[in-house]
Amino acid sequence: MTGEIIAILTVGVALAGLILTSVHGLRGEIAGLRGDTQAQMGELREEIAGLRRDMQAEMGGLRGEIAALRGEIAEIRSELAQLRERMAHLEGLLDGLREAIAARVAS
Repeated sequence: MTGEIIAILTVGVALAGLILTSVHGLRGEIAGLRGDTQAQMGELREEIAGLRRDMQAEMGGLRGEIAALRGEIAEIRSELAQLRERMAHLEGLLDGLREAIAARVAS
């Protein structure tokens, strides 16, 4: 029986060594994958930061354009108000001219 026990122990030690070697290999692969993942995450963060900077710059430009458009719209409104006043003045003059002509024709 001692031979059988030795054989069983030998097989057990061999299996334990095989398992430990496999676990060690898996740990190495996992560590490599973690490193790759962290590197990719870093690249992704840099890319996102770059896109964010680009968007902020573009938004700043758009804000400037919007401010310029608001100024132009204010100018157009002012000019339109002036045109309304001029038209009202001309309408008043035309009404007066009409009344003057009508008064001459009537007399």
